[in-house]
Amino acid sequence: EDPAILKVGEAEVSWESTLGGWIYIHDMTVQTWPGEDSNDPRFGRTYIYGAYWEAGLRIFDVSDVPHPQNTPVEYAFITGGCVVSVGTQLGCNWRAPEVGQWMEFEDFDGDGEIDCSCTSNANGGRASYIHYAEPIDDMVDASHLGYPPGKMHLTMLATEVLETTVGTGMAYLLDTTPYEEVNGNVRFMPRLIHGWENPFALDHHIPGGEEWLLFSPHNADTQVFQTGLPGLPDNSHGGAWDGRIYLGSYHAGLWVMDIETLMAAGLEDGNKSDAHMAATVGYHLSHGADGEPLDSAYYDFGWTPFIWAAEYHEGYTYLSCITTGLYIVQLDIDQPYGIPLDQ
Repeated sequence: EDPAILKVGEAEVSWESTLGGWIYIHDMTVQTWPGEDSNDPRFGRTYIYGAYWEAGLRIFDVSDVPHPQNTPVEYAFITGGCVVSVGTQLGCNWRAPEVGQWMEFEDFDGDGEIDCSCTSNANGGRASYIHYAEPIDDMVDASHLGYPPGKMHLTMLATEVLETTVGTGMAYLLDTTPYEEVNGNVRFMPRLIHGWENPFALDHHIPGGEEWLLFSPHNADTQVFQTGLPGLPDNSHGGAWDGRIYLGSYHAGLWVMDIETLMAAGLEDGNKSDAHMAATVGYHLSHGADGEPLDSAYYDFGWTPFIWAAEYHEGYTYLSCITTGLYIVQLDIDQPYGIPLDQ
C-alpha cells in the first residue's frame, strides 16, 4: 500500500483559560520527559510544548495518542471516525489533554498587569506574541546558583514582534519542573525564571510596514554542555554544566545567551536590562553577497541578514537567512565541542 497520513485527533487550547487577543498555535516542540525519577508521574510520558501566541505556552500530553501497534483497536476506531467525518470534530474526537500553561508576560509599563492585547500595552506583541517554545533536552541541577537541590526542567520561549514603538521582543526562560496532581491528573505549574530582550532594545523599535519584524526574535536552539571533562573548557558558574540559547533575530542576526546567568538573575531583584546585557554571550550579523532582492507577497527580502532560525550542532551554529541562504558560524567557546574543519 502507498504510505498515508491519517488524522487521529487534535490538541486545542483550553479557551476558557485564555485572555483574548491573538490566539493560535505557532511553533511547537515534542519531548518525552527527560527526568529519570520513576516516581515522577511524568516519567516516560510525552508532551507537546506549544507556542500559542497570546495564550502563551500550552503543554499537551500526547502519550496516549492512538497508535497502530500499541493500541490497534482504538487506533482503527479513531482513524475510521476521522476518515468518515473528513477530519472534522463530528467524528474525529480524540483530544490530547492540556496539562499546563503559562501567560505571565512582562509588564513594561508597570501598571501591575501583563502587557498584551487583553490589557493596555500590547505594543506589537513585544511581551506577549509567544511564537516559539523549546523545552531544553537536559535537566540541570542549579543548586550552585542558589536553587534547591535536584534536577530542573527548563523551557525557552520567544516572541515574534510585528512592530513596536520601543523594544524588539522578549524571550523567556521558564522552570517547567513544578507540577501538581488534581484527581490523579498532572498539571504543570511553570514559573518564570527570567526574561531576555536584546540589550540594545530600548534604543530601537520595529517600524512596521516594509520594516515589520525587523529586529524580532524568531526561532532558537538550546544546548547544555557538561563541564570538567579533559580538554574541554569550563565556562560555568561553578556547577557541572554550562548552557546557552542560540536565538535567530531576523535583521538583528544571531544572539547567544548564557542560561546560568539568566538563572542567577532570576534569584535577584536587579535591573532587568543589566541582566539582559550580562547574559549576552555574543552575536553575529551574517552577510552574504549582494544580489537581486526576491519578490514576495509576505516579506521584504531586501534585508540582509534576515535570520529565521538558529540551530546548534556539535560545535557549530547553523543559521537560515530568508534573504541569502544558509550560514555556518562558530562561537569561540563552542569550538572545542566540534570537529575541526581540516578533518
